[in-house]
Amino acid sequence: MKRGLRLRLALTHALVALLAIVVVAVIVFVAGGRRFDTYLSEVQRSRNEAVVSALTQTYKTPDGWDAASIYALSQIARLNNVDVAVYSPQGQLLFTVQGRHMGSGMMGGGNGMMGGNGMMGGGGAAGATPVPRTTALSRAQFEVQSYPLMVDGRQVGSAEIYAPRNARAAAESAYQTALTRNLVTAALVAAVLAFLISLFVSRRITGPLEELTDAAEDVAGGNLAVRVAPRADDEVGALATAFNAMADRLARDEQWRRDMTADLSHELRTPLATIQSRIEALEDGVLPATPENLRVIGAEVERLGRLLGALRSLNELESEDVSVEHEKLDLAGVGRDAIAHAETVYAAKGVTLLGDLAEVAVKGDRDRLLQVAANLLDNALKFTPQGGRVVLAVAAAGGPWAALTVTDTGPGIDPVDLPFIFDRFYRSQAARGTHGVGLGLAIARGLVEAQGGVIEAADRPEGGAVFTVRLPAAG
Repeated sequence: MKRGLRLRLALTHALVALLAIVVVAVIVFVAGGRRFDTYLSEVQRSRNEAVVSALTQTYKTPDGWDAASIYALSQIARLNNVDVAVYSPQGQLLFTVQGRHMGSGMMGGGNGMMGGNGMMGGGGAAGATPVPRTTALSRAQFEVQSYPLMVDGRQVGSAEIYAPRNARAAAESAYQTALTRNLVTAALVAAVLAFLISLFVSRRITGPLEELTDAAEDVAGGNLAVRVAPRADDEVGALATAFNAMADRLARDEQWRRDMTADLSHELRTPLATIQSRIEALEDGVLPATPENLRVIGAEVERLGRLLGALRSLNELESEDVSVEHEKLDLAGVGRDAIAHAETVYAAKGVTLLGDLAEVAVKGDRDRLLQVAANLLDNALKFTPQGGRVVLAVAAAGGPWAALTVTDTGPGIDPVDLPFIFDRFYRSQAARGTHGVGLGLAIARGLVEAQGGVIEAADRPEGGAVFTVRLPAAG
């Protein structure tokens, strides 16, 4: 199959070259033939005009043309490959000049020189016998052109110039033969060159494709570490870059799957182990069934319930099966409630929680927005060290938007993690030692988008991270 693509490319280039030669040949034969015919006509006309010019220049008043003039004219006629018949103004044949085709050198009236002295005047000799023009020369084999002979503004006769038809046909045949031979040679050379060049080009095209095919087969076989090197800045190079990005994403997704399985197992194993150990201790009588001991079991059950609730919420959001209210409310009020709910855990860790709240009306679901703010504050608390600070701010964002931002003084977000920070189960390396399975930000994004808003994350230049929620402003 790989060789088939290369051969098809080579044959395609060769066929394109042949087709181009055929098209050029048709155009040349049609247009070139017409131009060549025009060229032959122009050449013949210039030859005829040279003969006529010689006739007018050698005419001597009042006698006409003498033997020397006729001999000079015969040389010109032979040079131009034509025969000439000269007539008086009354239509009498004065003399003929053989270029190459007539049987006799000079004739007059059918029996020698007209006028008896080898010359004849412009008006002809008295008593000369007229010779019909149709019998002077056989016209079937010649192209005949008639020209008046003017000397000093007076017509002293006329000349008929006979050009052989077979000479014109031979020239056209030679032209067509040479043109055909040259076009066939050009077509063969172009086809061979196109085939060789296309082999080189197709090798450069199919080589990276073959490498990509082998790499794709390796990825399909489970080897996610394979990569290809883009060889050029073109479509094939872009394909190689896209393949590498796909392989990176697949490898990252595989790592996320493993991490998610480990995190989820940890999140489930810890409360289940606590519950199991407490129940066994109660059964064995090691621990008394006091409210405090039962409260520990209840807390672990609540922990499991929250995890399952988060999974269910994310599932509903991704399947667009979640109900969201769109009512006018004060976003600053949502911020105050979120701060009030989080103050206790922030104080326990020693992190300062501040609010910068401006009253801004939005259209949304209060409970869902409160959950978004709670998830963002919980995420900020994970990464903000003791003594740090987190600020929840609400303000108008310009235009039809209102913004809720959560800013912390933690380590910030690695640029490598930034494009995936809102993906489900995604946990950066900095989050490996914290609780949770990477669902909070994914749920926050789903809730915000369900209300027509957008959520963004960025790394602050002065340190820390900032999460911004933009919602449609009311009014």
